[in-house]
Amino acid sequence: MSRLRVALGEQLKDCSQVVTLGVRSQIGDYTEKELELLRAADTIFYPTARFVDLFATLGKLTFPSVNCYRLQGERLKQVALLRMLNVPYPRTRVYYGCRQKQKIPEDFTFPLIAKKALGSAAGRDVYFIRDSNKLEWYKNKFNPAYIQEHVLAEVELRVVVINYEKVFGSYRRIAGGDPRGDLDHVGAWQTKDMPGEAIDLGKHIARQGGLSEVTVEMIFNGSQFLVVELNFDHDGLGALDWRQERLKAVMEMIEQGECRSGETGRRAGLKIQWALCPWEFDSPLRHHVLARG
Repeated sequence: MSRLRVALGEQLKDCSQVVTLGVRSQIGDYTEKELELLRAADTIFYPTARFVDLFATLGKLTFPSVNCYRLQGERLKQVALLRMLNVPYPRTRVYYGCRQKQKIPEDFTFPLIAKKALGSAAGRDVYFIRDSNKLEWYKNKFNPAYIQEHVLAEVELRVVVINYEKVFGSYRRIAGGDPRGDLDHVGAWQTKDMPGEAIDLGKHIARQGGLSEVTVEMIFNGSQFLVVELNFDHDGLGALDWRQERLKAVMEMIEQGECRSGETGRRAGLKIQWALCPWEFDSPLRHHVLARG
């Protein structure tokens, strides 16, 4: 029996196995025939943030999963998820209001990283704070204040995970330890010899978080991987244009009937091992990094 797949976003408009309806201002703008398609659909692709919670309430399977939309641009929720998964990330604190913000210099040393906590993604609204003057500007502009320690990174990595299994990865070496610094001191993005540990960590976060389409941004500081952010605005990332590869992977997933429900953790029979077994960085990239020391 054939499965009915419907999309709202136009990413899959060229896929013959998906009926694309387009995005409307409100659910009442769809015709009764279109609503019947949505009611009968096995999977609704690219439902958009506007409608994904409606479909989740109805028990509809969506791609990307509802958790992707719930975490999009929500750095506070993302860091909470990383904490619950016991995934290493730079030390982070959030400060609300003037009184709490006064404690930032007591908790962190310069330089530090400050970000817009809500409504921002894909590396936007990230600030390298070198001194108290820049910190004062940031505190006056943003509330809450989202502060991370500055970690000297040797490598910056991006792991794109599709349907919990298909992975695209890239990395670049960094001179001076700051990926936000002078581009002349940042290497070109590469895909060859992508560290297997980074790929496994990206899959782990996707599976345990129920994130069917996610870009996991990491750094390697010479001893371990640290996750700095989860991104869902994939087209906004400037590393490599994975658009065609991503859509190809999604279409292959559709053709093979492998769209997964987003069950996570023990319900999906997955083993949580990151908190129990600290991983080592054992890959060809390790030798490049150590050679710089």
